[in-house]
Amino acid sequence: MRVAEFGRVQLVIVACLLVVFHLTTVVATAKIEGEYLEARSVDVYTGACHFGSDYVEGGREATLIWQIESGTWNNVSLSGLTVVAVVSADQNLDLDQNARRSVLYLDPRATPAQQQVVMDLMQTKRSAVVGQVVAVKKVEINFSKTDLNYKLRVGQLLALNASRFPCYECTQPQQIWYHPLEEIDQPTLGKSELYRYQDEVLSVRWNRGLPSNNIFVGRFVM
Repeated sequence: MRVAEFGRVQLVIVACLLVVFHLTTVVATAKIEGEYLEARSVDVYTGACHFGSDYVEGGREATLIWQIESGTWNNVSLSGLTVVAVVSADQNLDLDQNARRSVLYLDPRATPAQQQVVMDLMQTKRSAVVGQVVAVKKVEINFSKTDLNYKLRVGQLLALNASRFPCYECTQPQQIWYHPLEEIDQPTLGKSELYRYQDEVLSVRWNRGLPSNNIFVGRFVM
């Protein structure tokens, strides 16, 4: 092989490596991660009799909270955003995976580009989780965490006070009947002290004022 040809081959190899490196970098920076909390409208940790009575008639609603700590989608940064989805179905969410409907709530600080990107992200990455997104609303969202306690307010529509158990080992596995809707790492269970919701979009409402073992907490990666 001539020296000139050898040089051209080297240039091609270097160019290919640069393309691979660029694609790898794009994939890496597209990773979205943060903390996740899920509140169900049924106890996920309970006795067998309680589970059996609730499974057929209950468990049709859930609130999903993604607190995004870092990541981009379609070259738009989503770091610092809190996304809330309220999901509803005609039957228990474990039974009615094909007829789920949801409303997405975003903080008013989200730009139009971020709003569009979140919609695309959910439809691309989590369509099986949220189902048909019937509305996207900008509402004041306050989500805070203190030690093991969580507090969420979505305008006047949704209120949730919850706390997670100190560890997964604090529960008895044979009494855990559900899995979180989101894929999360080492989910920890918890309970809600206050959980109420009312919005005309989904035509559903609830007000759980008594303690309920209906919480999942963990880390998510998209």
